[in-house]
Amino acid sequence: MELEMSFQTKENVCFVMDLMANDLTYYMDLESAHCVKNARRWSAQLALGINALHNMGIIHRDIKAENVLIDIRQNVRIADFGLSYIGEPKPLNPWWDYSSSVKGTEHCMAPEILRNMEEPDSIKYGTPVDWWAFGCVLYQLVLPPAHKELFDGKDSIMKYVAWHCEHYGTFDLFPAFHQLDSLVADLLVGLLHPLSIMRYGFRQITSHWYFLNDDGTSEFHGACSRALQREEEPEMLPYLWDEETSAQPANIWCAQPPGMFMLPNVDWRKPGP
Repeated sequence: MELEMSFQTKENVCFVMDLMANDLTYYMDLESAHCVKNARRWSAQLALGINALHNMGIIHRDIKAENVLIDIRQNVRIADFGLSYIGEPKPLNPWWDYSSSVKGTEHCMAPEILRNMEEPDSIKYGTPVDWWAFGCVLYQLVLPPAHKELFDGKDSIMKYVAWHCEHYGTFDLFPAFHQLDSLVADLLVGLLHPLSIMRYGFRQITSHWYFLNDDGTSEFHGACSRALQREEEPEMLPYLWDEETSAQPANIWCAQPPGMFMLPNVDWRKPGP
């Protein structure tokens, strides 16, 4: 998400960003058919976003449905960087390790992060932790109608790791994947590999058959330009209520014409006039 502007009034410091239609959790709970329809497009956009962050020196570390927002054009926006690893502003090497901090939401944490819960700073990790979390979101997105999370916490993740070790070298499919389409199940097997060095990254994701369209093109082909060309759907925006009274719609400040700034009591803003 872009920060369009920030300003200060006598009482508040405000950050101006686009109003989002909602997050993936909302659509999973109330618009399951919409999730199924847009699963491939949204997951491709999410993968592009995660890769862009890695190229900027950022490991998000908290990719989950609640942090995947949908904008007025029904495109994906990644939010909430409060737990992110932010290194130098240059591409991260997918084979390097950068942190050992236990950060994230437990049901989407990669095994290498979870192991540091019991033995702090015992294992360093890198960008593959975001691709594990991406796999967790993808599973939830493509599993209608309940869109149940694959894991409910550390114990279930470690049980999955144990199952994987017991069935290593076989063609057995993890039981939860049996109900999925074979292509998305194959993609999830690669994304949710317990060993980070064997886990799918951006290159394997973009070339996977799950993202292949009927006309032979990839869902990633021209994804950014197609996202910008989508029409805005203002009716998708949420109806805001005042948190104090719960009776009146909240004030919505719309964009002002260039050169105009009519908000009261503003004594500082960036960018300036």
